[in-house]
Amino acid sequence: MVIPFFSARYKTALTAACLLRALNERVLPREEEAIETTQLLKKYGKGSLTKPPAADHTFRLNSFFSLYHANFHRAAPLLFYTLRKDCYGLDEEHYQKQFEKDLKPVDGLGFSGSLFYYTQDKSLIVKSVGRKFEYTFMYEKMIEGFTYYYSMMISQKQQTLLCQITDVVGCHDHRLGGWLGVSPSHYIVMTNVLEGLDKEKGCKKWDLKPQNFFEPTRDLVPDQVKTENAKSGLADELDEEMVLTRKDKQTLMMQLERDTEFLADMKTIDYSLLLGRWPVDMFHAPRSGEGRDPMVLPEEDTKDFVRGVRSADGKWVYKMVLLDFFWNVEQLKPKIMQTAGKLLPEQTVTTEPDRYREEFLKMMDKYILVWEDMDEDERLQNSVSS
Repeated sequence: MVIPFFSARYKTALTAACLLRALNERVLPREEEAIETTQLLKKYGKGSLTKPPAADHTFRLNSFFSLYHANFHRAAPLLFYTLRKDCYGLDEEHYQKQFEKDLKPVDGLGFSGSLFYYTQDKSLIVKSVGRKFEYTFMYEKMIEGFTYYYSMMISQKQQTLLCQITDVVGCHDHRLGGWLGVSPSHYIVMTNVLEGLDKEKGCKKWDLKPQNFFEPTRDLVPDQVKTENAKSGLADELDEEMVLTRKDKQTLMMQLERDTEFLADMKTIDYSLLLGRWPVDMFHAPRSGEGRDPMVLPEEDTKDFVRGVRSADGKWVYKMVLLDFFWNVEQLKPKIMQTAGKLLPEQTVTTEPDRYREEFLKMMDKYILVWEDMDEDERLQNSVSS
C-alpha cells in the first residue's frame, strides 16, 4: 500500500498548486498593460522585475523541512512579459487564464527526473530544471542572453528556432525535498510546439541530437537490459527524411547556423531539435473570430518553421524548435564530466561547443532531402514509404 503523502500523485498535485500560486498573479496592473514595453522597462529600471535573481538558496526554518511545498516566485517577470508581448505575439489575457485552472502532469517526456505539466488547453508546458549547474547557468547568464538574442532577432525581422520560454519560476529556499532530489525548485514555462499532434492520426515527433557521438546508455548497455525509461531518454534518429524545397532548406539551415552560433557563444552543448510532423489534411484555412488556432494551414511560401512549414511534396506540415540548452561547459559539474569523459570516446556531454555545433549542423543537413534534386523514382519511393 502506498502512503498518499509519498505518492507521485500527491507530489505532482502539490507542486502544481505551488506553481499556480506564483504564475496566476499578473505581472503588471491591468491599466499598465497598455503601456509600451520600452516605457515599462525604463520605469522599472534594473529591479527585481527585470533582473534575474541569484542562483543562491536561503535557509529558513519554516520551509527547510518541506518535501514538496515550495514558495515559487517569477524570475525577471517584466523581461518575460516583454518577450510574450513583443516577440512571441501571445495574448496576455489568454496566457494568464491558463494558470487559473489545474495543471495536467505529463508522463514519459523526460529521462533526467524532470517534472512536466500541460496547461488546460496544452498550449504551454511547464518543465522542471532540477540540476544545479543548469539552473545556475540559467539565472546567471542564459535568461539575459536569451532575452537579448531573441529581441534582437525580432527587431531585425529574423526568425529564430529557439523555444519560446514564457516564464521562469523558482524557489530559493533550502528545502529537504530539493536536497533529496524529489522536488525540483526551478521551472521554465514554454510554448508547446507539438500542440495538436496526434499519433493516431499519422503524426510523428522526434527529439534529434547528433548520433555519431558515443553514448554509454546506448552503446554499452545491451538492448534487452535497457529499461523503457532509459530508452526514452536517448535521442531519436530520424527514420524518414524531411522533404523541403531547396529554398526552404537553405532558409532552415541559415536559421540553425545563426541560432547554434549563439548557443556556442553561450558555451552550451547537448541541446536538441524537437521536430513534429503532421498530415497536411489535419490543418484548415484561417477562421474569423476564433482567436489563437495552432491548426491553421501555413501559407505555401511561409518560412516560419516554429509555427509550421509545408513539405515540398505537399503531404506534411513540419514544426520544430531548439530546446534543452542549459548544459554550459563552464559550470563545475560539466567540467568534471568532460575530464572524466576523456577515458571514453567523445560524448554529447563531454565535447566542446563548437564541435557539438558542427556535428549538429551536419546531422540536420543529412536529414533534409531537396525536392528539386529528387528524380521521379525517388519521388515515387518517398510517396510510397510515407
